[in-house]
Amino acid sequence: MPVGKLKNTLYGLALPVAGRRCGWQQAQGGSDAANRAVTKALKQNHVVGACVQRFEKGRLTDCFTAGYASLAGEKRPVAADTVFRTASIAKMATALLVFRLQSIDKLDVREDVSDFLGEKIENPHDPGAPITLGMLLNHTSSIVDSPAYYHSFTEPADLTVLLHDPSSFSPEPPGMTFRYSNLAAGMIGCLLEKRFGMCFETLMQKELFSPLGIQATFDITTLPPEKIADSYRVLPSEAGFSAQKRLETAAPLKEPDPQRHYLLASGNLFLTAEMLAKLALVCCGSHPGFIDDRCLKLMRTPTTDWPQQDVRMRHGMGLLSLDDRQVLDRPLWGHQGFAYGAVNGVFFDGNGNGFAALNSGAGEKRYGHLAAVNRSLITALLAGKE
Repeated sequence: MPVGKLKNTLYGLALPVAGRRCGWQQAQGGSDAANRAVTKALKQNHVVGACVQRFEKGRLTDCFTAGYASLAGEKRPVAADTVFRTASIAKMATALLVFRLQSIDKLDVREDVSDFLGEKIENPHDPGAPITLGMLLNHTSSIVDSPAYYHSFTEPADLTVLLHDPSSFSPEPPGMTFRYSNLAAGMIGCLLEKRFGMCFETLMQKELFSPLGIQATFDITTLPPEKIADSYRVLPSEAGFSAQKRLETAAPLKEPDPQRHYLLASGNLFLTAEMLAKLALVCCGSHPGFIDDRCLKLMRTPTTDWPQQDVRMRHGMGLLSLDDRQVLDRPLWGHQGFAYGAVNGVFFDGNGNGFAALNSGAGEKRYGHLAAVNRSLITALLAGKE
């Protein structure tokens, strides 16, 4: 993806000329005017295929579909029941699980991560300073995505080995500076497995998904292949994620593995746009008492600024906040997910209006950290909605 202002500008200039063509005609699922608005938002960002579930005043409404879930062989169109890999939006679901467990007094985000793992974890640049679960959620833990972490994708390493590597920590003290970290977010799954003695997937189903009636999973082996979307990069035009290839190598998630399951919670969630919208409605307060008000406030209260200031975004414990009148006339909350060419997003306002958008590839241009496709959908679906 284009990182940095110059690269992002060059990417934006090249996209209309060299980007993958959409190859589909129009989105469907809403009124003619809404279909046209969504079509424009998706096409101007070269979306391969997408499902966008809209909700208004806390209720699901239009479900828009467009384009293709897979380009392999005979093209497979996106449908309302197409399952997508959410990428980093999984962090929002992980935060909901954490705060569900806090709401029923099974943990507290102020706890030191060392208490979960049963051994001392500290930043070697600031020994003695506690690293809390809440810091993992809002990306202020000082734990970073080191070369050793990226190497673990192909050569697995134990979590504690990574956490005893000085390169896994920034020089800043814990709790002080925002530094987006997939390792920090992913290790939440390991902490929960250690605390509760069950696989992260099992815990998710037991405490979050099943009680809410949400069909979602971190275990791709439980899904029918014909329902899972692939994803594609549109510039350069290339394959990104193949569901079939992932299924061929994936193992079922049945047993806990607190040392190796740090790649789940940060981005490995699979679900439909409808189910993602239902999770967003929980963040809106649609299930009073399931997650208590204090916990919802912790999720939605921004604590640190996103470094890129082109668009005003901040981060709380599991949710982004977007408050920029150049984008919309009111604040929004939500999350984004970038991986393998897919550019996903879920956003909502204080009145329960919003959308969940999942796709099989899109232009990766950004405004600061806000994806251009998500900005376009915000304009199409939320402008004028109070």
